[in-house]
Amino acid sequence: MYMNTARNNIGQENESAIFSLKKLVDVCFFSLIPLLVLCSIIGILSHSISISLIAFDYGISLVVQLFFFKAIRTMMRSNSNVFPYGTGKIENFSALLYGALAVPAGLFFIYSSILRLIDVPHFISFSLAQIPLIPNLIRSSLLLVWAKRLMKRFSSPMIHSYYINFKVTTMFDIGILGALFFAFVLARSGQTQTSQLIAYSVDPILCLAISSYMLISGLRLTVQNFKVLTDFPLSEGDQLKIMRILAHEYECYENIGNIYTRYSGSKRLIELELYFKKETPLEKIIELRDRIENLLKEDFADFHFSLIPLHLP
Repeated sequence: MYMNTARNNIGQENESAIFSLKKLVDVCFFSLIPLLVLCSIIGILSHSISISLIAFDYGISLVVQLFFFKAIRTMMRSNSNVFPYGTGKIENFSALLYGALAVPAGLFFIYSSILRLIDVPHFISFSLAQIPLIPNLIRSSLLLVWAKRLMKRFSSPMIHSYYINFKVTTMFDIGILGALFFAFVLARSGQTQTSQLIAYSVDPILCLAISSYMLISGLRLTVQNFKVLTDFPLSEGDQLKIMRILAHEYECYENIGNIYTRYSGSKRLIELELYFKKETPLEKIIELRDRIENLLKEDFADFHFSLIPLHLP
């Protein structure tokens, strides 16, 4: 009775967390579309390469958000107990895709920024360039507060990633808005050729900084998520370590079933099937699982362990 009630409470909490996450993903996706259109238009009209870069980044983010759309709907249809690893592969692939698109985009805008620094444009409408940054700052701030509240209620890696993203985006928007406002004031108040040159150099310098950050982040995301998405079997030495642990605890189970192991990124995934007598108490199985996990910690730094108990026929 108590176990069923606890299981129902956990199920309701997981369902509530997924539903709240779905609303966050949906709002994030649909609010990005008008900002993408606005930045694309303003980037062309204002002649600001920084706003054009932001519009391109929004386009990449929109493609990535489609995968989060798929991930959250997969989570709502699936049973998290049947699929213990969740939708991490979809999230990793979306991050890999973002990195793969961000690297060439970063290189292109770095090249374009350098050309603009060599030949500084004669006119940039800084007042027009600031228009899309204001609604984007409001959006990022509101989503940051929303994600922070959800993070206090639920323990979800995806909610945490959204929180980090909105936090960085909010600080990013404040910095870009401040730099463009400084250039706007300098261009309006500065009468000398030097002040005008400094003012119109702010935009390509800003674009150079953003595109460099995009390039570094893209390379890091590409390498890290490629490692995660590439699975390898454990080495013979690692498998021998697991067998030694099982031999150490041989008196506590009747037989060994299948042993599933793989190496994904920096994490080792280990699942053991052990056969027990039907009269073996659940407490004994839990104690054995804890002992094996502690022994594994001595040999493996980052791993996920599952013990699957089976009864003898």
